[in-house]
Parts: sequence; structure tokens; C-alpha cells
Amino acid sequence: MNLKKLSLALILALPIAAQAEDLSYSYFEAGATRVDPDSYGAQNGYGFGGSGALTDNWHVFGNYRSYDVDVLGSSFDVDGWNLGFGYNMGINDSMDFFGRASYEKYETNLFDGNGWGLQAGVRNAFTDNFEGGASLKYTDIEDSDNTSVELYGQYKFGTWGIVGTLNFSDDGNELFIGPRISF
Repeated sequence: MNLKKLSLALILALPIAAQAEDLSYSYFEAGATRVDPDSYGAQNGYGFGGSGALTDNWHVFGNYRSYDVDVLGSSFDVDGWNLGFGYNMGINDSMDFFGRASYEKYETNLFDGNGWGLQAGVRNAFTDNFEGGASLKYTDIEDSDNTSVELYGQYKFGTWGIVGTLNFSDDGNELFIGPRISF
């Protein structure tokens, strides 16, 4: 067998080796964040979140983020969290489609706001140790709406992993990185 045929066989076998059932919807993560809102300087913060599978296709989720933001020489806290339900289904042996609906809440020293969010995307197990995904999210909080694109990756060490998320939106960008445990 020549090298080209062997390489093609390995590439075609890769999605089979990493099954969609390796995509866990039961996990907890925590880590550092960096937010870069439009018109303001980048700020560091922290966050945590998780998800719990209710069935093979339904899950609940929640996230929390906190920042100390400096604007025009004034410092104030920004805290945001969400809670919601999600649906996931296999597209093929290594990829899932997911959709989520959430209650969204933001609190600052200056104002509080609540609303809702919708998210749809895909997750793919590229190998036994690496998965990635992309999604589109729409949020509507009080009189303000926002659309964002989220890119996600996780390198797994058994049930533990290192997760990274990049979120690009109309209002600015956010980076999250930290450990995740899946169960």
C-alpha cells in the first residue's frame, strides 16, 4: 500500500475514531477572562460555568463572568450570568448541532439589565483529545441587542481538559481560558 492511500485511510478514519458521544454536555469549568469592549480598554476578570445533561439530547447550562472596568477614570464592577436549556443532536459520528435558549442578567454599579438569549452552533470531536466548535448567539437585554460569534476549543486529558473560548461581538470581544472537568 502506498503512502497516499495510507494517509487517505487515516484521514477518513479520524472522524470514526472520535465519536460524538465523546462530546460531554455535563461539565464544570472556571478560568480567567479578558474582555475588550468597544470604546474602552481591555479588562481582566474571572468566570465559571457548567452544563448538565438531562437526557441524551437535552441539557441545562449556566455561566457567570465578573470584571472590574475602568471607564473615564471611574472604576465599577460588571457581573453577568445566564441560565438556560439546550438541545443537542448528532450530525454525524463526530459532530453535534446544538441550540440553546437562556435568561441573561447583567449588573453594574450604574445599571442592571435582564433579557434573553438564543444560540445555535456545532461541536466536533476532531480526535479523542481535541474538540472544537463555533456558534452564533443573539442576546436582547432591556433595550439593547447584540449578536456574537463564538469559537471554542478544548484539549482533553481524560475527564480533565483545558478550554478556550473567543467571543466576537458588536459590543467588543472576550477571551476565556481555564480548566474543565467533564463527567
